[in-house]
Amino acid sequence: MSEPFDLAAELEKMPFALEIPGHLLMKGGRQDYIGAALCIRGTLYFKDAHTVPVREELGRCFNDYQRLAGPELRWLWREEPPEGSALTPYNKARSLIEMLATMKENDHLSFYYTGGREAVDASPWFFELFGQRGWEAKMGDDLSVLEFSVPILFFEEHRLDFLRLFLDCAARLKAEQGYAGYALNLSVTKRDGNEATEAYMSESMPGLDAGLAPLLANRPEFQKNKIKTVSWLTVLNKPRLESAGGLKALQARLPDSHFAFYDYGAGVIIQAGNEPSVIGDADFPRPPAYVLLNHELKELRYETVGDLHGGSHDGEVRLTGWSADQWLKRFDVPLSELSAYQHKLSEQPALSSQYTLKDRLRAQGYTSSGPGNAP
Repeated sequence: MSEPFDLAAELEKMPFALEIPGHLLMKGGRQDYIGAALCIRGTLYFKDAHTVPVREELGRCFNDYQRLAGPELRWLWREEPPEGSALTPYNKARSLIEMLATMKENDHLSFYYTGGREAVDASPWFFELFGQRGWEAKMGDDLSVLEFSVPILFFEEHRLDFLRLFLDCAARLKAEQGYAGYALNLSVTKRDGNEATEAYMSESMPGLDAGLAPLLANRPEFQKNKIKTVSWLTVLNKPRLESAGGLKALQARLPDSHFAFYDYGAGVIIQAGNEPSVIGDADFPRPPAYVLLNHELKELRYETVGDLHGGSHDGEVRLTGWSADQWLKRFDVPLSELSAYQHKLSEQPALSSQYTLKDRLRAQGYTSSGPGNAP
């Protein structure tokens, strides 16, 4: 039996793998900045970012993240700020709550806090807020984005803190959908030069997120009550939960030995395993927990969200067109293989109270008959 791959343990042996040089796979070769940083990242899609109550909750989310990050944040980037410059050293920036309080309904909310050594560098410390203007929201383009991330080794020591922050922010914002797990943070200002790196790594790391959340948020395909992906944490608001068959049905099909459910008020968050997975092993390259969760939510997933990356400049790999759609399907397996993935999951460590929150929802009448076989 193949041993599960422990990415955090491997990274302790080679910490240089946490940061990837800029423009690494572009014509002309690497450049002298950090283009991508491996991290654990949470993404939440929500509505009403133009309203005062939601902006106040966003400020509270950032304050809680700030307590985790401590002195690690160094820069604040903004797009079209109503006042001030696009780039501000973090220690000279006003508080987010103060800036949000002075902004008007139709001002564009765009805040990118990062911990890069230089302003252009990608960093695993990252907090992003992208909020639609009031007039856009009233026309139907009302999906905004909150993202935050931490370094992998930090996450290993503060796993429950991350989980609690994700749950609290989802509750405050009444999140529509979302997910959390492994990701690559790309340079805020040089994303185009590093999307090829993300695309290349996603080919061998199916648990890695891909695509720019604010870019996807208000595409027509993204407006349906569906989801982009499953991950270590997967958010389903109540309409999506009902479309998936409801809480009891999901609890009956997903063993509570490896899946935890949390009520965040507007829906549920599903935790798949004690920790995020980026790959499986030689025999099962896809993480079994993700495969089984994906199977249960497959009908809820978008068929397409359009391109995840911009167009190729010189033939470098990008997730566009067919390849972007295939990325959405990366956890799909034939029905004949599901029982093998179920057995593989049963061999992996069960959920531990050390890595789950006390307020998880307990299944009523759980059946161990397996994915797709519960009555």
